[in-house]
Amino acid sequence: MSFINDVIRTLRATKRADPKAYKASLRVVGLGFALLGSLGYLFQLIGAGLRMARFAPASSDVITIALAAVAAVTLAAVLYLRRKAS
Repeated sequence: MSFINDVIRTLRATKRADPKAYKASLRVVGLGFALLGSLGYLFQLIGAGLRMARFAPASSDVITIALAAVAAVTLAAVLYLRRKAS
């Protein structure tokens, strides 16, 4: 019963958003869905292409170095953008 009382109290305390704020949040959510959907589709497309290419298997050392390089480039880009925004 405590949960139900908490839900009722929360619903009473909330207010209906004005149309401008609702449309803005709807745009942000829609943009997020579109961005994540596009990235997922792109990853699936790249994965399908790599499965069809039939490369020779890479050693674990090569994979580790490649992942470390990607991580380093990503970290450098994030730090650069954070410094530029400040």
